[in-house]
Amino acid sequence: MQLRVKHNINLTPLCADKAIYHLALTPLEPIQLDYEPGDWLTLQFENQQAWVQAVLTQLGLSGEEELELRRAGKVSAHEALLRHLEISQLNPALLNKIQRQYQLGDWADRQAMMDYAYGRDIVDLLAVFPELCELGLGFLKLLAPLAPRYYSIASTPVAVGNEVHLLVKLVAYVNPTVGRRMHYGVASYAISQLQSGERVECDLKANPTFKLPQTPDFPIIMIGAGTGIAPFIGFIQQRIAQQASGRNLLFFGETHQACSFLFEDELSAWQQAGQVELFTAFSRDQPEKCYVQHRMLANKQLLWSLMEQGAHLYLCGSQQGLAQGVTETWLDMIMEFTDCNREAALQTWQAWRKSKRLQMDVY
Repeated sequence: MQLRVKHNINLTPLCADKAIYHLALTPLEPIQLDYEPGDWLTLQFENQQAWVQAVLTQLGLSGEEELELRRAGKVSAHEALLRHLEISQLNPALLNKIQRQYQLGDWADRQAMMDYAYGRDIVDLLAVFPELCELGLGFLKLLAPLAPRYYSIASTPVAVGNEVHLLVKLVAYVNPTVGRRMHYGVASYAISQLQSGERVECDLKANPTFKLPQTPDFPIIMIGAGTGIAPFIGFIQQRIAQQASGRNLLFFGETHQACSFLFEDELSAWQQAGQVELFTAFSRDQPEKCYVQHRMLANKQLLWSLMEQGAHLYLCGSQQGLAQGVTETWLDMIMEFTDCNREAALQTWQAWRKSKRLQMDVY
C-alpha cells in the first residue's frame, strides 16, 4: 500500500554524529490502518541513482542490457539495480557463492563471511575482486533481491488516530578499511529526504512476539537505546489509553541529553503525570560511560521485586550493543537474587522467554 508523509522531523538537529527522524504517515484513501503496539511497518525504496551508476561502470555495462529476474521478469540492467537487487549491503551468502564458484576470498566459515560483509557494499566487493567485474551482466544474477526494510512502529491508533509513526536513524558511515567513500542505508537515506505530501510504498506487519500483556495490571519493564525506544512509545500510549494499573518502567539510553533525548517532552509529561517511571542513561555526558545496564543495577531491587510480581520484560535495540549487555546484566541479577550459578540463570532467562514474560525485538 501507499501512504502519504504527514511530517518528517529531524529530532536530533543539534547532534553532529547522528540524524534521527520522526516520520508520520497517513493513508491516501479512506482505509483504516490496522496495527497494534509492537508491530512493524515495512518500507520499500529504490537504490540511489549514483549507486546504480557506480555498479554499472564497474561492470562495464551501459544499463540497457537485459536479464531475467525471478520475480520481476525481463528487465534492463539499470532497472534491475535500481528497483530489484540489493547493492547497499553485502550479503554473506554472496561471499559464499563467489568463494565456491570462483574460488575468490579466503573466509574460513560463515562467521568470517559475516564479519567481512559488515559495513561493506557491492561497490566495495567489486573494487576488491576486479575478477568479478569481468562477469559483466552475469554478476547481477548473483545478487540478492532488494528486500523491504522493517521498522518498529512508534505509535498506537488509540493515541494518534489513523496514522502510523516511525523513528528512523540515518545510516551513514565511512568504512576505513575500504577507502573514504560514504556509505548509506537504502531506506534510511530515502527517508531522510522525504518531504510532507510525498508517497511511500509500505506494508503493515504483525509482530506476535512483541506484545503487551493481555492483563493491564501486570507491570512492564521496557529497556531500549536510541531508536529502540520506538515500540515503547506505542506501548506507553496504549497503557495510558487502557488506564492500566500496572507500573510502566522505561530504561532509555542515548549519547547526549542535550541533543539526543528522543521524545523528551512526551516522556517528561508522562513521568510528571505518574504514567511512566523513567530511567535515562546518556553515555557521553560524563567522563565514564553510563549505559542502561548501569541504571538497571542501581535499581536492581526494584526490578527484581517487579519480576517477582509477574512483570513483563521487553528489550529493543541492537543485538551486539544493547541486547548483549542487558542480557548479561539480567543474568547477573538472577544469580544474585536466586543464589544460583550461570547455567541456572540461563534456564530462568529462557523460561521467561518461553512464557513470553521476556520479549525481544533486536536487530
